[in-house]
Amino acid sequence: MIRGRCPTCSKSYDIAAIDALPSFPFCSNRCRLVDLGRWIDGKFVIPGSTQAQRPAHAEDEASSDDDAE
Repeated sequence: MIRGRCPTCSKSYDIAAIDALPSFPFCSNRCRLVDLGRWIDGKFVIPGSTQAQRPAHAEDEASSDDDAE
């Protein structure tokens, strides 16, 4: 028996196996999509250095500008 609480709506659930709840650890597909939307909107972030947040293509453009001169 697996007991848990949905990270989005805090609804508790009891299931026999993870296969019994396809949207695990969420209670429903709706809560799973709400969580995904929060990540996409930037409400959830994983902290890191500012250098890691710089887009990779910015470095590529800078090096191609040097070649053009």
